[in-house]
Amino acid sequence: MSKKILIVLICNFFVSNCFAKTEFTLDFLLQADVTPSAAGFKVKSVAISPNNFTVIYDESQERFHDINSTLTVNTDIPSDRAESFYYDINLVENDASCLLNNGKTIYYEPPVLAITNNMGDLVEVNSINPLLWQEFDDVVSETQASIKNINLSFSKIPVTDFINNYKNCEGKMTLMVGLSI
Repeated sequence: MSKKILIVLICNFFVSNCFAKTEFTLDFLLQADVTPSAAGFKVKSVAISPNNFTVIYDESQERFHDINSTLTVNTDIPSDRAESFYYDINLVENDASCLLNNGKTIYYEPPVLAITNNMGDLVEVNSINPLLWQEFDDVVSETQASIKNINLSFSKIPVTDFINNYKNCEGKMTLMVGLSI
């Protein structure tokens, strides 16, 4: 019986040893060129136009109408710079709620935010899927900028007879925009 155990252990060791030899480590050098002339640039402003929305409730769809707007990201990067600069957009906060006439606050699915990407397609941006490596392909006041279309779409509000039971609704969306390095 001890011979059988010994054979199994030897085979097991041999299989593990063969598997380990098929894995190799590869080291490579990565060098970043960050010069003082390029590192000092920043996003000067981020604006949504219009920046204040009044949404209209659609009784037949039991939700608010979609909203379209424009996002403008301005930098202090001169428009004649030959290097490519990029930025990221992260959705940090997205909340929505309504206060009913009876004093109860209901939270509902916040609106879905979609922003045009480098290809011109509207893509959903959320806390899990930020919009990364966006190009500055516009010029504003002789500096590199980016102008994107925005769409907000709302989901159905989970209240029977919403139009006669609500007092007001509000929402808050926070975006973080910064240069990609």
